[in-house]
Amino acid sequence: MNKEIRKNNDLAFNLAVDMLDQYAQKCERDSKRDMMNPILGTYNLVNQLAIGLLFKADGHIDDVIDIMNIAIQDAKEVIIKTKGEE
Repeated sequence: MNKEIRKNNDLAFNLAVDMLDQYAQKCERDSKRDMMNPILGTYNLVNQLAIGLLFKADGHIDDVIDIMNIAIQDAKEVIIKTKGEE
């Protein structure tokens, strides 16, 4: 991975971790679990990120949606491999 791609990937990772941490700390907690609701949290965070990315897509909305779907599938593969669920 070249230097620019690695730097941007690392930045995206760090921002995502910060976003998840802030959301988990500040959201209304699921009273049964005393933690964030993972389903609602996932929807809220992904939806708001998608809105921001699509807003900036300027004529490339379908391409950005395709990339988001590919990114989700890539993420699923990483988690499956990490957890050894192959």
